[in-house]
Amino acid sequence: MNRVVEQYIGHVEFPEVSGAEHLAMLQLRDRIQIVEESLTADKKRAVDDADRRLIESAGAFHAELARFINFEERRKTQGIPPSRWWWYLDVLAQLPNVLPAANEELMAT
Repeated sequence: MNRVVEQYIGHVEFPEVSGAEHLAMLQLRDRIQIVEESLTADKKRAVDDADRRLIESAGAFHAELARFINFEERRKTQGIPPSRWWWYLDVLAQLPNVLPAANEELMAT
């Protein structure tokens, strides 16, 4: 599983690559979710950091992925629940980026 986590982290670092590679990244994230409870604390933190980067760059990832898949249709046909939030990049891309403000608030406390 360490390899899957490392691959996912690597994919998240490059939002400018092809949508086909991003699709593989979302599938890696699916695999991580299945075993997430068994990950070490360090691996969980690494996944959390990568997730945060994915959310922060949702617009860039979505723009490239939209050339390959229709998120809404895929969620509908595959019954993808909101708990698999990475399949909702189309929705996340429309939201204001609140993570930097939330991080600043946390650091101030």
